[in-house]
Amino acid sequence: MASTKKVKRFVVDVNSFISIFINQETDWLLRYVALNKLEIYVDNLLLTELKKVMDYPKIRKVLVFDSIFYLELVRAISTTVAVSSFHVHSPDPEDNYLYDIALTTHSKLLVTGEKALLNWIDSPVETISLSVFKKLF
Repeated sequence: MASTKKVKRFVVDVNSFISIFINQETDWLLRYVALNKLEIYVDNLLLTELKKVMDYPKIRKVLVFDSIFYLELVRAISTTVAVSSFHVHSPDPEDNYLYDIALTTHSKLLVTGEKALLNWIDSPVETISLSVFKKLF
């Protein structure tokens, strides 16, 4: 596992953001990022995917606020970057962009709920679950 005090650069997958929003943990997220001086990176593809998922009817009806609120929150706590393609071949090709963000920004951890990514032995970036992320600091 990563050193708990040195790792400050993260990429958070859409599914982890959605989980935080559904569980009404936005206050926790804001405090966690601010108190621990975390750097979370996103790109336009991740933001587009986040908006798309939040607009799914089954997701939209369980969110307290509309998608614009959550998108602005993510933008406020994250740094949006232009990424380079590293041609990573992850177990889920639709998630390759997450590794591009992480590698471009020298992030040490990817936070996701995707089992295929969590179990990927050859991952170029350490991949952890949201529950592990919550316990790092």
